[in-house]
Amino acid sequence: MRGFTPSEQRAILFLLSTFGLGMAVWWYRAGQAPPEINPAELAAFENFLRVAPADSIHSQEQTQITAAAPARIDLNAATHNELVRLPGIGPVMAQRIIDFRAANGAFKRLQDLRKVKGIGAKTYEKLAPLLVVK
Repeated sequence: MRGFTPSEQRAILFLLSTFGLGMAVWWYRAGQAPPEINPAELAAFENFLRVAPADSIHSQEQTQITAAAPARIDLNAATHNELVRLPGIGPVMAQRIIDFRAANGAFKRLQDLRKVKGIGAKTYEKLAPLLVVK
């Protein structure tokens, strides 16, 4: 190992020995039989998967957000603070909505919100149930 300092040689030797040890353990385990599965534990795990789907946490969060949000906000009368509280709307986007409203007049229908720069299909889908045009 010419060209390496003594500390670099020790580091290389350590990494190679760690790799070799890991390969030995992998080779040993590959020859072993898989562990026995307790049928009662397997049934309990499958029951857990049926009761608690993978996205149950998301649905709980969505329920909490929906419960905390006001019924519907009038898009033509909403203040900056009300708009910022909506999902996907930050201070810049709220100002864009207010500026659009000032430049083009009141929104005639909810779909006109898509004309605001930065409001795409996904954001519109999140906002539509929370807004109304009066």
